[in-house]
Amino acid sequence: MPIPRHTSDEIPHRPLLRDVAEQRIRSAILDGTFRPGEALHDRELQDWLGVSRTPIRDALNELARAGLVEMEANRFTRVVRPLPEETPEAMHTLGVLLGGIIRLALPRLSAEEHADVLHRFERTGALYAAGELRSAREEVYALWTVLAELARNRHLLRVFRDSFAGLFFRLPVDHFAQTVDRAQVLEHQRALVEAVADRAPVAAEQAVRAIYCNA
Repeated sequence: MPIPRHTSDEIPHRPLLRDVAEQRIRSAILDGTFRPGEALHDRELQDWLGVSRTPIRDALNELARAGLVEMEANRFTRVVRPLPEETPEAMHTLGVLLGGIIRLALPRLSAEEHADVLHRFERTGALYAAGELRSAREEVYALWTVLAELARNRHLLRVFRDSFAGLFFRLPVDHFAQTVDRAQVLEHQRALVEAVADRAPVAAEQAVRAIYCNA
């Protein structure tokens, strides 16, 4: 029998319950709703998200693989408690990853995408300069999530999705407030905004690496 042909418009993509649960739990961990070391109970998560146990466990397994959750069978499932000594290594890794993303993405942006990305970088810098570190952190997470998509490289995007949240979680706000040279970061941030405005991918990569690898 002939097989009907469908376009993506005719069959809309429906996110899996596992993916929805993973996203909601991840967001709750990153925004501090679920604190480091806090126990995560299946029944409470099921009641909160309105889904069965299977997608909850699948989501938690993915979050464990990403480094946000730690699990031991029949003992505990809890939010990872980042160790201070992990922060420098996480920052250096992010510098390499995000530097590569912006170098690849910047030349590929449409005029509209470029304007949006530039605005996001400017807003992030303004929040950081004003000392609104938690808001700046949220903007940074959203910005790089967008840029990873705009790099239009499925292999790089897979690496980003597998590692970014776990690495980012190991950069607590307190670290930036207490140990990072704020004036130096602002200088690198201004260089980054200028490079993005000029569509200069190499300079943008260097500025990103300076922010994360030299902070």
